[in-house]
Amino acid sequence: MKITIADSWLGNDIVFFFQNNIQEDNDGISNREFLCPDGALAAVRRRQMIVAIDDNQIVGALRFYPRKSDQTISLYQFAIRSSHRGQRLMDKMLQILGEYPIEVICPITSKMNEYYEKSSWRLKEEKTGSNIWEWMKC
Repeated sequence: MKITIADSWLGNDIVFFFQNNIQEDNDGISNREFLCPDGALAAVRRRQMIVAIDDNQIVGALRFYPRKSDQTISLYQFAIRSSHRGQRLMDKMLQILGEYPIEVICPITSKMNEYYEKSSWRLKEEKTGSNIWEWMKC
């Protein structure tokens, strides 16, 4: 398996991957903007997309944004193909981002909070109806 910053030629494949692996009605989506294909393409161009490729197929992708104001990385959208879940692939992908704190926002009522609780994340704070989770490097 190869985990790397996405090359620009993968842009359309990543959009297709997200469309097939993120349900629009997912209660973990904190902002509808995250479903916008243009946002994913722009992230690829800015080199703010990490992909996991197995057998020449995208099996994981995550979009991130480095915040210069506080030296923190925001995780925007991510998906892992169902065949590769439960293998700590997200942790492996996040390792590429280095030592910076990584945060993600999740609506308090979302079932995704269970994922964060059981994974390498800790609840940092609660803010305006959302949980802010911080990734704890393994």
